[in-house]
Amino acid sequence: MSAQSFELTLARLYTDQAFRQLFLAAPEKALAECDLSMDEKTQLMTIDKAGLIMAAHSFMHKRHKRKRSLKARLVNFILALFA
Repeated sequence: MSAQSFELTLARLYTDQAFRQLFLAAPEKALAECDLSMDEKTQLMTIDKAGLIMAAHSFMHKRHKRKRSLKARLVNFILALFA
């Protein structure tokens, strides 16, 4: 019902694999629990499915890369403390 709800649902589609899979298989069922107007649900149901999948995979890769980078910096910092 609000821009915030729409944006949160869209973000969830990009970041929550189980929700995205449900949405791709049964969009009405996935969106039933969301606080969205029918117009907003219709807008989401017309989203480019291939683009959604590609973007979600790209975001996932970037998040994992960032986590690895942070972990490596932390390890290097700890090792530097004892060097």
